[in-house]
Amino acid sequence: MNQEHFGIMEPKKLFAKLAVPSLISMLFSSIYMMADGIFVGKVIGSKALAAINLVFPIIMIVFAFGDMIASGAAVKIGIKLGEKKEEEASEIFSVAILFIFILNIVFAALSLIFARDIIFILIKDKQLAEHAYKFAYVFIWFLPIIAPFFAIDNYLRICGKANMSMWINISVSVLNIILDAIFIGYLKLGIEYAALASSLSMSIGTVILIYPFIMKKVVLKFTKPKIKIKEILGIIYNGSSEFFSNISGSVMAIIMNIFLLHFGGAVGVAAYSIVMYIESLIVPMLFGMIDSVQPVISYNYGAKNNKRIMTFFKITCTVALTISILTMIIIFVFPNFLVRLFSSKSDIAVINMAKKALLLYAPSYLFIWFIMTVSGFLTGLEKATSSIVLMLAESVVLPLFMTLVLTKFIGVYGIFVTPTISGAISVVVALILWRKCIKNEMNL
Repeated sequence: MNQEHFGIMEPKKLFAKLAVPSLISMLFSSIYMMADGIFVGKVIGSKALAAINLVFPIIMIVFAFGDMIASGAAVKIGIKLGEKKEEEASEIFSVAILFIFILNIVFAALSLIFARDIIFILIKDKQLAEHAYKFAYVFIWFLPIIAPFFAIDNYLRICGKANMSMWINISVSVLNIILDAIFIGYLKLGIEYAALASSLSMSIGTVILIYPFIMKKVVLKFTKPKIKIKEILGIIYNGSSEFFSNISGSVMAIIMNIFLLHFGGAVGVAAYSIVMYIESLIVPMLFGMIDSVQPVISYNYGAKNNKRIMTFFKITCTVALTISILTMIIIFVFPNFLVRLFSSKSDIAVINMAKKALLLYAPSYLFIWFIMTVSGFLTGLEKATSSIVLMLAESVVLPLFMTLVLTKFIGVYGIFVTPTISGAISVVVALILWRKCIKNEMNL
């Protein structure tokens, strides 16, 4: 399949060809993230699990800058391919990869200097802070190599190589689990080796992903970068929604961790970590599915085929809702099994709180699928401002307000109820923004 099929293939068939490989690859990626949590929680302990949850938002803030460039360029590339301007699309691709690489070299250098101080300022518990720094330190060294992984994977799917992307992601995930089993499960090494397992597997994945572009086996090719300020500003603008979504989510995670430490201590953070590991199985799958159809949206937007865009919106909503409802049902039926995957039998306090937290958190899946779908489609249509408004409401403004209110009445459990209430309100915001978009921009 090549990118020309984005405009002519029957929508359900094209959706299946793009979304199914992405869902499978994200499922395996999510499984390896869960495997990290299982090995760390059961072998090293709940303190180490809590430390990962405390430091990972900081790591994700650094990754957010690369994601901004990657997603912003992807929209431009998709539109250029829809306009049959393949040479210009390759130029944007080349600039984006170079930009991401240089940016992350700078971040790695700065992190080596300042990361330890920042972590110990944010995390007052010295043992948790030490665990967190050991985990982050490994990622810092690998940052320039692993940061381009998701960008290059996205560009491979834009070129119509969804199956190749799927198998590479599966291979990376399986390798990560194997390394976790060796480093943590068999050799009983420390938390930093969980980070090393992820970094090594993603580094190998980056090398494999970049091969087709170097060998000119896909429509996008490396060219001499033509850096145009207007083009770069356009990339940053289009990627700003993704950036604000990622960075706001990470900032809110840091704030939530502060609330968790205050109201629930290390037990509260560990319980929340378990909920987040379970969420990491579902939300990335939804994101991967929505992200997989984004090139189709941009392509058809460039080709002025608005009715086809709406068809894909309806299909995406149907599948995303189905996945979310099934997830909620599984959580309500098997909460004890899910929590014990990440806990040793001795962590009774963590197990008890995590079960309650998971049940309180589960209804949020009734809302998050629609918010993610609308945000993804708005980005694909170059409506970054609307997407930013939606993601800020869903990720920052409403969660912060609800957390401040609810924790006064029900303590730490207010944090676990917040996503459901803020999600319900955010759906209303998403509906308003989406209806405005299809009325004003698509004339539908």
